[in-house]
Amino acid sequence: MMARRTTSTGQRAASKKPNAGSLGEMLDESGFEPLGRRIQVSDRSGRTQLASPPKWFDPAVEFLWAALPDLAANHWDHLYIDALQSACQALVALGQAVLDGGGGITLNPEPALPSILPRTDDIATVIVCLAAQVSLLEYRQFTGARDRPSPIGLRRPNIRPDHGCGPAYLAPEAFRVFESLDLVLNARWTERAETIFWRDNPSEWGGDFTRDRRFIRARDAALATVPDDIAEKIEQTAIITEGRIIEWLEIAPKNKTREDALKSLRLWSRIGLDRIFHRRWRLDCGWLSVEESYRTLLIESDALSINMRRHFAARYLPHAPFLNE
Repeated sequence: MMARRTTSTGQRAASKKPNAGSLGEMLDESGFEPLGRRIQVSDRSGRTQLASPPKWFDPAVEFLWAALPDLAANHWDHLYIDALQSACQALVALGQAVLDGGGGITLNPEPALPSILPRTDDIATVIVCLAAQVSLLEYRQFTGARDRPSPIGLRRPNIRPDHGCGPAYLAPEAFRVFESLDLVLNARWTERAETIFWRDNPSEWGGDFTRDRRFIRARDAALATVPDDIAEKIEQTAIITEGRIIEWLEIAPKNKTREDALKSLRLWSRIGLDRIFHRRWRLDCGWLSVEESYRTLLIESDALSINMRRHFAARYLPHAPFLNE
């Protein structure tokens, strides 16, 4: 299956050592591990029984396995594409896969319902991004989408606009998981779907959620309630000291300049600040505790977190305008 939407991280790395932002590093930071056992509870007779997973669990697992490219027997490769990396990460977090030490995952020989499930909004975001990546979800323009024939080669939308979301074509094999996550109802997007789609931010719909009162309210809350440990991480990430510049120049090729050092360090500062928001902030909850962050998935293409980082930094770190980019 051909991948459709790639990002700047969509190039295969030369080394198998986890790179900054790679799947291996994501999982190292998240602390997720397949536990190799199922959750058990006792009934009134004292006998143990398996706890029931949430309604989206089986459809999500089935969809993730089916949509990921399996380029070799029993091996699913993420190709260093954001949406595929997030899908692999989700299957590991759901106890269904293990890292293979290379560029993807293999089946967990003892799949089990983990004791700590990922956040449902993160699973929904992974599903949306993966479906769009492999063309099982195709966004359509708002204007006249239902009133005129579709352009040649495009399938007509079968999901109608609603709750700020635009028209789209959703492949039949994706309906079950989208409905289980309460994203689609009666061929319309649900209210819940709106902020999930902010995280994929389809350009075809031409929206700007940064002007939405919910986004502005969340930004103001984030500014007013920065936990001490987050403030420390932000300071470590955002401040580019003279020592960091000198260290960069010492290991860089001889023809590199101070300006090259600043450009590189500013890029990594933005990436580092993005990662704080990817892991420790959510629209509906604000800043998350370390314990709560264990349930998050590191979705690096998350447009909602990236835009929150930009708007937050513009006010919290006005002396570092490069963090607004």
